[in-house]
Amino acid sequence: MANLTREEAISILEEGHALIRRRISGLAEEDLTRPRTIGDADWSGKDLIGHIAVWEELALRSLEEWRLGEVPWVERDEGPFSAPTTGKVDAFNAEKIAETQVLRLAVVRTRAERAHRELIAAIRTLSDQEWTAKATYPTPNDRRRKLCTLLGSITAAPGRPFGHAFAHLPDLELLVASVHAR
Repeated sequence: MANLTREEAISILEEGHALIRRRISGLAEEDLTRPRTIGDADWSGKDLIGHIAVWEELALRSLEEWRLGEVPWVERDEGPFSAPTTGKVDAFNAEKIAETQVLRLAVVRTRAERAHRELIAAIRTLSDQEWTAKATYPTPNDRRRKLCTLLGSITAAPGRPFGHAFAHLPDLELLVASVHAR
């Protein structure tokens, strides 16, 4: 994973967030809360919004743990990154989606906006030295040896650090198209 500057990371996060907001802006609550409208899962548009928020919250948690000199939970044996081939990421996502499904849309939207705003603010407060600091704990691989690569991994899409929102845009666009086709 390439080392992006803080400004590049923020730009990617902001662009993805803006695209998600734009895609859902014209959808009614019933469209966003209808189950089984996103991807191959039982997700709704609301669940997708919550899913992205969860990973931005996890990035914030990891940043806080990093600053305290702790091994971020995401990197520990019980964390979702500890062994990707075990299905821990999928299990984590399923658990968090189940939590999101019982929340009202307004709560999920507020949570997503807050998580995004706080993550951007937290990245802005980092110095260049902090941004590129090496882990003080043994890492499972060299991909996440630096804070910037850890945060980029947590909020990533395949091949795109900090681009998590972009991974879900095609499914969201299908939802929007299906609503407009009715």
